[in-house]
Amino acid sequence: MLQIYFVRHGETVWNTLKIFQGRKNSPLTEKGISQAKKLGEYLKNTHFDKFYSSPLGRAKETASYILGDRNLEINEIEEFREIDLGKAEGLPKEEFENTYPTEYHNFWFNAKDYDPSAFEGETYQSVLERVEKGLKKIVTENKEGRILIVSHGIALKAIFNVINKKGIEEFSKQEVPENTSTTIIEYDNDEFKIVSFSDTTHLK
Repeated sequence: MLQIYFVRHGETVWNTLKIFQGRKNSPLTEKGISQAKKLGEYLKNTHFDKFYSSPLGRAKETASYILGDRNLEINEIEEFREIDLGKAEGLPKEEFENTYPTEYHNFWFNAKDYDPSAFEGETYQSVLERVEKGLKKIVTENKEGRILIVSHGIALKAIFNVINKKGIEEFSKQEVPENTSTTIIEYDNDEFKIVSFSDTTHLK
């Protein structure tokens, strides 16, 4: 059996300023660094066979704090990077809503009809297909053991949507995990099972 700890990166500066971040990076805040360090401390006695991270800075930084003094490298997994928001990257939420009101609404509430072509963004269908490829890669590379993967809110939402065998129609109902939360997935006999979702015990 393979056990996967999916972690969302720590709080970033753009998270606090309510600015859209996708492929563009925003550094962790002091709180975000503290969240990641607390998770590292919480998991320090948990054995992991491998660490993975999205190639984006905020995810890799989070992973490095969790890694601690383990003699493991952090493997980048391109398929688990965040959604590409195109020219809307770096826009405050209010400006995004005023400029693209329909797509702002669909981004949050109607994934099937979300059409980011006006700002050259990535569709939700593309994200779902991308993370599904990533999941296949992970279970091919890791037949058993325990691994940890750091990714992003929308990417993780897509991953869990795939694991739950839901279509794009259900995507908007899927919850986004909290910053530095762990969601534990078991993979056995070609089936995924969510054991715990968005656990933030380390922050309490």
